[in-house]
Order: sequence, then structure tokens, then C-alpha cells
Amino acid sequence: MAIFLAAFIYLGVPYIYGRYARVILRKKAVKSGAIVLTFDDVRHGDRLTPVIMDLLDKYNAKATFFLLGGSIAGRDNIVRQIAKHGHEICSHGYDHLKYWKVSPFRALTDIKKGWKAIDAALGQKQEKYPFRPPYGKLNIICLLYLLAKRVPIIYWTTDCGDTWKIKPSCHTIADAAKTGGTVALVHDRHDDRTDKFVLDSIQLALAVAKDKGMRILTVSELLDSN
Repeated sequence: MAIFLAAFIYLGVPYIYGRYARVILRKKAVKSGAIVLTFDDVRHGDRLTPVIMDLLDKYNAKATFFLLGGSIAGRDNIVRQIAKHGHEICSHGYDHLKYWKVSPFRALTDIKKGWKAIDAALGQKQEKYPFRPPYGKLNIICLLYLLAKRVPIIYWTTDCGDTWKIKPSCHTIADAAKTGGTVALVHDRHDDRTDKFVLDSIQLALAVAKDKGMRILTVSELLDSN
């Protein structure tokens, strides 16, 4: 019984928190009539990321990029470009670890290293950034640490399925937007199999926003909205 309780606290509480956070995100997106485009990983960003930003510029839209610290080295310029274009920069950790499978110390170190990598690329000392857990999962130690630091923990309401679905639909985000609003998860990692799918998904979502007069917000803009 004690082991079950400990496991529930360590993994179950963060899971419940995540589910609740997604409900809140969904409500805020619908209330704001907003589409929030978020991009995870940003691996090999010197190839796909500029194309994504060009597409966003055509619609005067801003997005949120969750940077993987371990992929920043040697690509500092792309991080600065993201900031220069006015997009929001957040963290996705450093090594994309499964926080429920490594020690709490290793997981906390991964979070902190991710922040430091972003600061190094931007030449600043912000020290902490809104955080999206790898795989959308945390352990209780990391959850309490982030809450104590008052770091926004960002999930999503629509996963376009670019990394796991056998036949994902590029209409997924656009269809979710039509229901009132969405916080969309897309992966920006340059993959020859999915690049066109990612760009088509963004294009369709932006077209829906324009057609329906919806707002395109960053994560922080959504969280700050009434």
C-alpha cells in the first residue's frame, strides 16, 4: 500500500495536474478565440525553422518555440533569429529525458541545463523560461520545483500527430481551431518524412484563423488574456 501511495504521489499527481492544465488551456483558447502554435524540439532548426518563420510572417503571426537545449549548440544563430522575429522562446529541457524514468536530480539538472543553453544562445541571464515537459510528463519533484519557481508549465490541447501517427491529417489543427480555439503541438525537427505535413498543417490553421477572424497568440499572450 505504501509503495502504491508513493508511486501515485510521484507520478500520479503530476499526471492529474497535467490533465487539469490542458482543460484550463482549452478554456482560455476558446474564450480568447485563439490559435496558439507551439513548436517542440527545434532540431536541425537551421533548415525547417526559417521556412516556418517565413510562413508565419506572411500572416503576421507569432508562435512559441520550445527549444531543446542539447540541440542549440552550434545553432545559436537560429535561436537569435526566432527572438528577432518576435516569437516566444520557451524550454523543452536539455536531453528530452523521460523524467519518470530518471532520478529526480537528473531531471532537475536537465531542466536547469535547458534554461542555461537558451541564455547562452541569447547572451542574456533570464535564468528561467516557460517549460514544456518532454513527453508531457513530470515527476512530483520537478512539478513542485517549477511551481515554487513560478515557472509556467505548458501543455497543449491538440497534437497534430506528426511524430507518432502512421497517417496523420494536416487538417487536425485547423479542425480543432474551428471548434473555438486550440493550443497546437507541432514538431520542428526537420524530417524529410514530415516537413511538408508540418508546413501544410500550419498553413491550413493560419488560413482558418484569417477566415474566422481568430487571434494568433503566443503561449504567454494566452496565459495573460482575460
